[in-house]
This record gives sequence, structure tokens and C-alpha cells, in this order.
Amino acid sequence: MNRDSEPDKKQGKPIPGARRRASRLAAVQALYQLALGGQITDGAEVEDTIIDFLTHRPGAELPEDAYAEVDNDMFSDLVRGASRHHENLVRLLDEVLPERWKYIRLDQILAKVLSCAAYELNHRPDVPVAVIINEYVEITKAFYDGDEGGFINGILQELAERLRGDEVLEHRNERAKNR
Repeated sequence: MNRDSEPDKKQGKPIPGARRRASRLAAVQALYQLALGGQITDGAEVEDTIIDFLTHRPGAELPEDAYAEVDNDMFSDLVRGASRHHENLVRLLDEVLPERWKYIRLDQILAKVLSCAAYELNHRPDVPVAVIINEYVEITKAFYDGDEGGFINGILQELAERLRGDEVLEHRNERAKNR
């Protein structure tokens, strides 16, 4: 279990990692809702969905996490960013997805997991690559029982190498030193 996702035993409140994971999960759900409505790039619809989620869905529960409230700013950034940059993110993802699994053919939840993760990899250099990949693999496991987590991991590893190769190499070198 990731220490960031454990509840703070003394205060009974989730520590920030759980809030970030809950924000990511809620963003995937919001993007899925937008896709079902066919309005993924409509700015007004995006803002309405953000308000709806923040008003009516204040928290999330993942299998290994205590109930956690979302970080409103992070959630909003993920939904707005993944929506605003949708076409570019799809292009980036299609470059690393297998030919038979291009973005357009993916299950909608997998597509939204990848969209959020790709947004963070491309636009949130303040979040480490390893954190992004781990978080979205865990979120995928909240939706699926099969090999989907491994699929997401592989795609995000390759995308991370393309977008933030220096950070990936530095992380590998650090891990090798600590062995």
C-alpha cells in the first residue's frame, strides 16, 4: 500500500495522496460522463460537469483507500486540461498504442484513464512520472479485474519515455543504484 493513500490514523482524515487519487478517479468519471454526452470539447458542458461533480460527488472510494474527498483544484485542472487538449492527447496516445488498439477503438473508461494520465505527463511536470503511472494503474484496477492495469502501465511507460525521457532515465538509474 502506498503511504500517500493511507488514512492518517491520528486525525482520521485521508492524507493528501488519497485526495489526489480521488481527484484523478473523479476526473476519469467526469470525462466518461462527458464522452457519453458527446460533449468532450464543449467548454460550457465541461464547466457544468465540473460543477456537478464538485456539488454532488464530493469524494471517492478506491478499494485500498479510505473514503477521500477530492482536491477541487486538481480535479478541475484534470477535467479542463484533458478536455481542452483532447485532440493533442489522442495524437500522443495513438503514437504509442498498438495499431489494433488506437484511441478511437478503446473502451471509454480505458480511453479516459489514458487521457487524464497523458494530460498529467504532458502538462504537469510537478508530478513525478512514477506517481502518475502508479496512480492510473491503480484507478484502472478499480474498474477492471483483468489485464487492463498492465495494458495501461505499458502504454504510460512508453508515453512517459517519449514525453519525459530524462526523468524516466533518472528514476531507473536511481533505482539501479539502490539495489
